[in-house]
Amino acid sequence: MFGNKKKKKAVLDEKFNKVYADIRAIDDWDNPKKIEHYILDSCEQIIASTKDIEAQKAQYRVLSNYLLDIKKIANMPVDKRKELHQVAKQITSLTTSKINYQKEPHKITEEQFVLMEENEEAIPSTIYRMQENERYQATVKREMNILEGEKGELEVERDEWNRSNRLLKSISILFLFTFVSLLIFLMILKMAVTFDITFFVLGLLFIGAVLGMLIFMKANSLSRQNHRITKEKNRKISLLNIVRMKYANVTRAIEYEKKRYQVQNSYELNYFWEAYLETVRQKEQYMQDNDDLEYFTGRLMRILGNIELYDRKIWLSQIAALVHKEDMKEVHDNLLQRQTEIRERITENTASVKS
Repeated sequence: MFGNKKKKKAVLDEKFNKVYADIRAIDDWDNPKKIEHYILDSCEQIIASTKDIEAQKAQYRVLSNYLLDIKKIANMPVDKRKELHQVAKQITSLTTSKINYQKEPHKITEEQFVLMEENEEAIPSTIYRMQENERYQATVKREMNILEGEKGELEVERDEWNRSNRLLKSISILFLFTFVSLLIFLMILKMAVTFDITFFVLGLLFIGAVLGMLIFMKANSLSRQNHRITKEKNRKISLLNIVRMKYANVTRAIEYEKKRYQVQNSYELNYFWEAYLETVRQKEQYMQDNDDLEYFTGRLMRILGNIELYDRKIWLSQIAALVHKEDMKEVHDNLLQRQTEIRERITENTASVKS
């Protein structure tokens, strides 16, 4: 007892000496105002530390109540504890689904969604009609390319005919000039000499007749070929005009739908349509999850309300602890650790106030 008194006296003496030293360290410490200010500052520190102690004690009581709530939950009847676990598990699943929906990137923009929504009834038939038009457009384009190729072949054939016709004309002129020249030469030869040239004239006439017949037959063949090429080309041009008109009409219809729905083709429109349907389904599921979450949250509050907890709403942010034992243990350990830290701060502040 005497030892404790001596120890306390020594501590008080040490504190007194410290305060005395602090006062002596004040400039003009003989001035009563200086001492008054020092005392007021010390009192304010005591008040602030005391308020901190009261706040920490209040926080300590809150933590104690939370630990008591954990104990109450652990001591619930088995059937009620099982029901609580199932409800908390449902809330966890619904919350996860809701968070995943909010994090999931959207496959369709808001403008495209509104456009799909405004034309919801017409889009399926539009997709089918647009796909049919694109297939028909591809078929017509192939036919148009084929006709263009056949027309090109006829133009090449016409160029060949023109070369053959010019060549035949040149040959005909050359033959006529040669024939007439030889005939004149034979006539002059007959007048100049008394040689009988009848055989040569007949031979020349025979050769001229044969070559003339061949030239005539070739000219006739070229004429028929020209008639055939002209007729066939006119037919190809007529068919090509019809096909071009079909292609223009179907292209106009496709371009109208592309501009209307802001797409490049029917496949993109079909992609946006499927993305729209998926988004609608997800939104409906999201709304359903919200309704279910509200129902199970209310049910959870009713279950926890039956055991008179200090704060039942706090468990909405600690759902995992109601589902998994390891999470509940972690919450319990964290509360104990915080209590320990608060006790240490209370001790430190109390010592500071006493000091």
